[in-house]
Amino acid sequence: MKKATFPIVAILMMTLLLFSPTFVNAYSPRHCKGLDVYFYASDDKAFGALLAGTVDMIQWSVTYEQYLDACESTDLELAGFSENGMMEFDVNNNYTIADYPGIRSPTNDVEFRRALAQATPKAFFVNVIINGFAEKLDCPLCAPQKGYGNETCCNDYYPYDLDAANARLDAAGFADTDSDGIRNYPVGWPGRETGPNMDCLKVYVRSDHAHRLAAGTLYVSILTDDLHIPVCAVYDTSDVIYPIVMDARNYHIYTGGWNFGRYPTYLWGLFHHDNWYVGGSDYITGEDENGNPNYPDLDAALDELYYATDMTTFTAAVKKSLGLIVCKYCVNIPLWSYKSYWAYSKYLVGVVNEDGYGLENTYTFLNAYKVDNPDTEVDESQEPIKFGTINAPKALNILDSTWYFDYATLDRLSGSLLSVNPYNLALDQPWMAQDWYETEWFDPQDNETKTKVTYYLREDVWWHAPESGEAIQKFTAHDVAFSIWYIYPQTTLWNWAMAKDVHHTVIIDDYTIEVYFDSLSMFHKYAPTAPLLPKLLEPLLCDQVMCELPIVDPIVPSDETLLPWDSIVQIINVTKYPEGIPLVEGEDYEVFATGTPDYCHQEIHWLIPLAPGETIVFWYWAVNAAGGSGYYLGGLDWSNTLYSSGPYYIADFSGGVGGYAILNCVDSHFLGKPPLGEIDWTWYWVAGPYPRSGYFQVNLYDAVALLKAYCARGDTCPVPPNWFPGADLDGYDLGHVGLYDAVQLLTNYGKKFGSPP
Repeated sequence: MKKATFPIVAILMMTLLLFSPTFVNAYSPRHCKGLDVYFYASDDKAFGALLAGTVDMIQWSVTYEQYLDACESTDLELAGFSENGMMEFDVNNNYTIADYPGIRSPTNDVEFRRALAQATPKAFFVNVIINGFAEKLDCPLCAPQKGYGNETCCNDYYPYDLDAANARLDAAGFADTDSDGIRNYPVGWPGRETGPNMDCLKVYVRSDHAHRLAAGTLYVSILTDDLHIPVCAVYDTSDVIYPIVMDARNYHIYTGGWNFGRYPTYLWGLFHHDNWYVGGSDYITGEDENGNPNYPDLDAALDELYYATDMTTFTAAVKKSLGLIVCKYCVNIPLWSYKSYWAYSKYLVGVVNEDGYGLENTYTFLNAYKVDNPDTEVDESQEPIKFGTINAPKALNILDSTWYFDYATLDRLSGSLLSVNPYNLALDQPWMAQDWYETEWFDPQDNETKTKVTYYLREDVWWHAPESGEAIQKFTAHDVAFSIWYIYPQTTLWNWAMAKDVHHTVIIDDYTIEVYFDSLSMFHKYAPTAPLLPKLLEPLLCDQVMCELPIVDPIVPSDETLLPWDSIVQIINVTKYPEGIPLVEGEDYEVFATGTPDYCHQEIHWLIPLAPGETIVFWYWAVNAAGGSGYYLGGLDWSNTLYSSGPYYIADFSGGVGGYAILNCVDSHFLGKPPLGEIDWTWYWVAGPYPRSGYFQVNLYDAVALLKAYCARGDTCPVPPNWFPGADLDGYDLGHVGLYDAVQLLTNYGKKFGSPP
């Protein structure tokens, strides 16, 4: 096979080298047919629908058993990846829980948690329950990011050893002092001072995920049979468990799971006390008996991580934080990251298998198309792509949705200012912003240098209405400012981090906005880039407020006034009386944020003098009582809130298991329908002053990616190591990277697309 392949590859390479890079061909005749998202009850149900051909792809990697079924199917292909995610046993470190008021929780004790960690058979989970389709974790870092790990604490610091676990419990005072087969509290234990038998640990095991169910079931048996700890186990779905664990935090152990971003800044979200609130992302670290954060030193280390100014500082802060999370406090018990496959229909062509995330990404849903299946009576090429989830969304609220399955729909409707190359997650690329510029500014109030980022927006991005898909208005800097200041005071929103560090904003023009941050961080540039809301929602989400400000003492430029009313989202108008002179933001005054602890956007900085006897009248929008809460944004209906800046708009929705989201294609997405042949998805900058231009291009690098995968198949098992799903472009020789794919690439060779106007 190698000898036969070589001359073909050589000929193709020569052809590509000789092909004129200025050749421009028309776009492929394919066009977007839409996307239907269906909500199933479990991964088994969703995979069954995939096997039956009811859906083309599901939002989950396959289990070992499903992999074998996919290998037997003649209609499925496989795409391998290592997941940027983590499964873990979440352990509630809080001093007590609601079910045992006044009683200190055993899981508040570090030695008790260390014993729990040593009683966790991670290798068995990975090798037997998951059949090797995962990588064992000793730190709360997903497998692709293990290089950030603390060399000491992230190397099997609590090896599985039941004897050692029992010895720890005995030494900590949790011994079976009355010899009845159940461990007792230590004498003097708060709330159980006499040392009676332990109350049962509240263990919540997800029943709608096979691997977590199996791991949790085994762990419960270890706790009861091997450690002699009484357990009250609840096996149920996320709908039942979520409010108990995430909202009420009324649990001891939970079979948790997360999907993460490309940097381990998520450690701040998981373990910083700022996120310990009802529905917050930290439902683990908890508080002491006096209501103070359990781990102020960990909070400080996580702040160093989050506000690092360079990669060296960031890496050191990650290692320091992990030393506290794992070695010192044993805060939770990481288990595994999946190293598995996505299965998908061979009749879905042009998918993008993003590093760390698999097939579910914007590039796939822009580029993929369906071809006809001769075994069905339906012309599949005229049907929408059908996508299945393994759970129904908990909400479709772009500001407060916390669930992975919510974003199967939301991500199709949403855009961000920046993006990332799908095959190199260290490479930032433009998206709704055509360019950005990072610099610093000096804050004289704090006598500190802080981060400033200027975003230059594309002028061809539109907001599309739900139901109709009508292009309502262009996306502008006013939408970015509205998004920041609407979110800013709502500190319990899941996506509050988008705005929390912003100090003030300056709109230069409709497509340029300067964002001034209240600190230095290399990560600030990513914060205000998503989620983004259309300013046209302002009258629905905000209240109009009038504020009269009599001037009693003279005001000179640089003086400041704190308005005593609600946080300002946007000034409508300001007038100085008795003259009746309108004042202009940026010329006569500026509006700054107050920062911690109140997080209000209501500090007026004057740029002009004002005299006693004058009155300033402000009209402004302020966040109303509904805020970002509700199943949909602001407690409104999806038809009023789910405006789209992505490649699809929502046409219909039915929630719950068995429900669906019907997404139709927008007719004016700024990338259009990319030409077949774009494989590496690399953005090429055009040198020049800011804002720079640029483009995607079908070129030699795409050809090299195709040639590396030449002759590989995705419908055979084991899957060849050089199989690259993104190189399978044509609708003829399915599941195989071959001559037809090369011809398709040649047809569009040299084609540039995506340039901002």
